[in-house]
Amino acid sequence: MRSLAEDGFEVRGLARDAAKGERVRENGGIPFLGDILDEHSLATAIVGCTAAVHLAANPSREEDAMQVRVEGARRLIQAARSAGVSRLLIGSGYWVYRGQAEPIAEDAPVDPRGESLVNYETERVGLAAHIAGELEVAVLRPGMVYGDGSWFRGMTTAIRSGEYSVVGEGKNRWSFVALPDAGRAFSTVLRSGLGGEVYNVVDGNPIMLREFVDFVARKLGAPAPRTIDVEAATEEYGVDIAQHLAADRPTSNEKLRRLGWVPRFSTAQEGLPPLLRTMYAHSSGRAD
Repeated sequence: MRSLAEDGFEVRGLARDAAKGERVRENGGIPFLGDILDEHSLATAIVGCTAAVHLAANPSREEDAMQVRVEGARRLIQAARSAGVSRLLIGSGYWVYRGQAEPIAEDAPVDPRGESLVNYETERVGLAAHIAGELEVAVLRPGMVYGDGSWFRGMTTAIRSGEYSVVGEGKNRWSFVALPDAGRAFSTVLRSGLGGEVYNVVDGNPIMLREFVDFVARKLGAPAPRTIDVEAATEEYGVDIAQHLAADRPTSNEKLRRLGWVPRFSTAQEGLPPLLRTMYAHSSGRAD
């Protein structure tokens, strides 16, 4: 949201309570209290808009996640058509891909499961609604978006406490993107992306998982995380998450770059130090 506002868009954020509404305001948006599953609040928020972005999620339970992501997409599409909105972006994730040694382009094989299956079903609903010249729908698949929140806050907390584990040898590659760069990707696709298309959002320089977590640990002054095998990870996290954590996903951003998008941080090693300094500025732990 912040990146869209900084790029000159007037941004509205649908928030379920006042506290979330204040976060919308802090990030440069105008809060509208409501729910994506409530037709009235959705219609009120979207009137007068030219574009919409679907990032709403509720990962607490798979049933709730499916409702908010998939049914929410259907409700948003209906509201967008009624309000004459011309562009809709669906935020998804690169975990929908099967994983492979070769660079992953947007037409690579997929194997969605767990949370990524919810995202993939949301993509399908969105792309099925695409009509050129009417409601143009595009999908963005960010890689591992690192910022002060979500999975990365959880990872750093676990690394500092010595509770984080790398699945397998950690030679599998993950593809990353800094949160501000991910936001700018949405802005780029809003301005010049093509409807009916899918865009990967990564910095283009994948890193082996072991190298990544060891780098974070060093910056935090913490010991290198331990290793557990896939079988143990399956017992602890479940088969879907264990397989995701062990998958090789060196992902390409060539298609997005052709739109003129260039990440500010071309590698995670560039983007992590300033982020960690901000996250732990008042902590006794190291973050240099």
